[in-house]
Amino acid sequence: MRAPTASGDVHVLVVPSWYPARPGDINGSFFREQALALHWHGCKVGVIYPQLRSLRRWRAAGAHGVSREFDQGMPVLRSHGVNPFPLLHHAASYWWVRHGLKLYRQYEAEFGRPDVVHAHAALYGGALARQLWLREGLPYVLTEHSSMYPRGRVSAAQMRIARDAARDARRKFAVSASFARFLQGYFGPADGAWEVMPNIVDASFGERALEESPPGRAFTFLTVGGLNENKGIDLLLRAFARGFAGDENVRVHIGGHGPERGRLERMAAQLGIADRVSFLGALTRQQVAEELARAQALVHPSRYETFGVAIVEALAMGRPVVATRCGGPDDIVTERDGLLVPVDDEGALAEAMSDLRRHIGRYDAAEIRRASLERFGESAVISRLRDAYGDAAGRAIPSEGDALLPRRVAGS
Repeated sequence: MRAPTASGDVHVLVVPSWYPARPGDINGSFFREQALALHWHGCKVGVIYPQLRSLRRWRAAGAHGVSREFDQGMPVLRSHGVNPFPLLHHAASYWWVRHGLKLYRQYEAEFGRPDVVHAHAALYGGALARQLWLREGLPYVLTEHSSMYPRGRVSAAQMRIARDAARDARRKFAVSASFARFLQGYFGPADGAWEVMPNIVDASFGERALEESPPGRAFTFLTVGGLNENKGIDLLLRAFARGFAGDENVRVHIGGHGPERGRLERMAAQLGIADRVSFLGALTRQQVAEELARAQALVHPSRYETFGVAIVEALAMGRPVVATRCGGPDDIVTERDGLLVPVDDEGALAEAMSDLRRHIGRYDAAEIRRASLERFGESAVISRLRDAYGDAAGRAIPSEGDALLPRRVAGS
């Protein structure tokens, strides 16, 4: 356990739209890591999260009602329940917010009134933060992470909810410059400017010793992500087969799970590379770091990314990267760090992987790490967040009205 570095000077309530459900779960782990970094750097921080199951899992065993835990000293309150309206987006938002407001009341009673709320993703953390602004006068900042918008996966009802959350946020952030430009066009200038605030790379990656692979070990490319169509693992397999058809000293390790795994395993067999491709399954953060230590490079073949958490983790460990120009990586990977190729270009990906393998010695691991931590390390990002919180906390209290749920009355 790591102790906070100073007494808290701002009280931040973090409202994530998704969050790790259990130790080792990487879903929303970057929200947790940012909250913990704020905690360690002297802010008073708490998290509230409506952890609602789908109707298909309503009988699932586990906690019910409100649970409370202390994550390395940081309070986390969860409301366990079921979302009965998965396809009725306005109703789903209402239900999520209702659970969130109950959590907030308990949080305030136990830990005091926060100075500012930080919502991660408009759907539905931003919707809850907006209600806290309207009902309680709590200013909020919003960081958007979701690739649903550029991928056309947002309904008209969700768009209205997200627009309302964006409009009333004191500051709005996107996790990369390309995503900020997209959101600016998507929501329009009337909703204000979107700024760039990257995710934090977990400190453990930058603290590990820089390791070199011993001579004679097979050259290993690692990729980490969900096994779904957007992550482009099919492209990686074809590019690997094309670029290293007869080279027994090159391997690909694939970390992650998802619906595409069976098809991808069959593809590897059909391409004749199954003996050089390892499917590792879901990995914890520690396991990702261990796999990066064993690999020589990361490959990130996605079709769209708002950021690229696996990329900054690899760079923090001094590993060069081959990535597609799919959004977030465009702002992360420089010539010092690796190579960028067009999306869905099998030939270009194969050539870049071959080039990186041939010239691996030109990449300076210590310099890659140093530059990565300057941009994505805790100190760099937390300093900017504290400034944003101070700016947001100075906003005037709004007038009543316009709330999705009725205002709280005494004794409720």
